[in-house]
Amino acid sequence: MKLFQDFLSLFLQDKCPLCDRPGVNVVCNDCDRQLHQTKLVNPKRYWRGDLPLFAWGQYDGILKRAIAAMKYNNHPQLGQWLGTQLGLQWRQSFPHLSTLTVVPIPMHPEKQKQRGFNQAELIARQFARVSKLRYSPRILRRTKATQALFELTVPQRQQELQQAFSLDLQGTQKLPKQPILLIDDIYTTGTTAAEAQRTLTKAGLKVYGIGTIATPKKETSRR
Repeated sequence: MKLFQDFLSLFLQDKCPLCDRPGVNVVCNDCDRQLHQTKLVNPKRYWRGDLPLFAWGQYDGILKRAIAAMKYNNHPQLGQWLGTQLGLQWRQSFPHLSTLTVVPIPMHPEKQKQRGFNQAELIARQFARVSKLRYSPRILRRTKATQALFELTVPQRQQELQQAFSLDLQGTQKLPKQPILLIDDIYTTGTTAAEAQRTLTKAGLKVYGIGTIATPKKETSRR
């Protein structure tokens, strides 16, 4: 009887969404180790310019698979794991920076209805918990259903994203006095973040920067 119960419990365990092994804390120990190997040596390397970027890892290999599994294979629990990692790295990098409001990049309602969740919201909510920053998910709305951006050039992306965002009238009843930290899953060309920043800035809000799980930008130096 005990042997049968042990055998049954093996199949009832949650499996790692990346390798199907019985998982602990969302992903198994081996995938956890591999994911941490994708971390950027210097996550503040791109923390400069008009919209500073804080990135956790390199958008490649297992981290790229993890983000895809979260979004397209219905594994929203990966958003909690990724948000935790981003939050821990933020606390280590900015231990005394606590006066920010976390705002996720919104998804168009129709697309979110199809997927069932907005991955940026999942990441941002957990990030805010870990970093102990204020979380305000209802400030921005995505009012334009844009086409997939990954096949578009930068000018085409910019044109596609024009007026893609607006302020949520209910969410803006208590606009934050603190600067805003945008959160998204991937940062590629920065056109989405720049358009979100433009919308917020036009309303008189200051955008401090953007935090993201992954970026394809390459680190050219290590320290």
